[in-house]
Amino acid sequence: MFGSARLKLTVVYCAVFFCIFWLFSAGLYLWMDQSFGEGYISKVQSQQLERNGVLAANSNSGKTALIAGDIALDRLKDILLALNGLLLLVVPGLAWLLTSRTLRPIEKTYAKQRQFVSDASHELRTPLTIMQGELDITLKKPRTPAQYQSSLKSTREEVIRLHDLTEALLLVARGDQQRLGPDLGNVDVTDTITEVVSRLSPLANAKQITLKFDPPAVKLTVSGSEKMLEQLLTNLVENAVKFTPNAGSVTVIAKPANRDVSICIADTGIGMAEAVVPQAFERFYRADAARQQSGFGIGLAICKAIVEQHKGTIGLQSKLGHGTTVKVTLPRA
Repeated sequence: MFGSARLKLTVVYCAVFFCIFWLFSAGLYLWMDQSFGEGYISKVQSQQLERNGVLAANSNSGKTALIAGDIALDRLKDILLALNGLLLLVVPGLAWLLTSRTLRPIEKTYAKQRQFVSDASHELRTPLTIMQGELDITLKKPRTPAQYQSSLKSTREEVIRLHDLTEALLLVARGDQQRLGPDLGNVDVTDTITEVVSRLSPLANAKQITLKFDPPAVKLTVSGSEKMLEQLLTNLVENAVKFTPNAGSVTVIAKPANRDVSICIADTGIGMAEAVVPQAFERFYRADAARQQSGFGIGLAICKAIVEQHKGTIGLQSKLGHGTTVKVTLPRA
């Protein structure tokens, strides 16, 4: 698909370049012909005759000027022909280069979209297959009420999984549009973190994990969507708790950093190999150590999309078996 598009676009670029230069060459030659040709000399002699009643230049000087003008025009013609010949060799390569640069971001976007659709289809197929299997087995023969109830519970779990995945995909799609929601305003980071930590404390307590956040002494305010920033912090803290073994710890630190707000979430969890850290923010990517946990591998991709929409940065440091630290920097309001 992109091969034929590249070829067509190259032909269009070549046609545009040639038309512009040929028109320029023709216009320049005609202008020079009028400036140095016989017509120009005749006009000058006519004006002198009207003003003075006699010709200021004799016939020999007129012939000399005419010959010089012809030589200049011949030389200009040779130069323009040489340049046009050179352009026949240069323009196709230049047009191909421009076409490649034009199509490169489109190709990358298209490849990402195909990969996203493929990964999303794979994630959607699993719960749908389970639901179909459960229903097929249940409908093969009459069942007891308890068996029907068990089948419905299993199907409901997969429906919930599908719902969660759909919500996650919607957040990523909104992130791709690079638009903040209508609830844009000043958000108190301290209050948002406190609320997230309070809501996730029961999850940490169930695993005997110490979830710690010491509010900073100064007020930290960023401009953005409160709902999206809450989603960002929820994803990061929930991930830290999820991938930290029992009796571990998760620490959240927020502090001012010049004109920014710095938020760090550090855990003593399973971590990941340094070689795969750059892939952590890719959609549906899950490190081998994380595959035992539930999830879709899309949480960090959502976090990255939210941070980028707020003109911030997000980074991750991790070492296998020694925990992970995620640092988010957001501009202060």
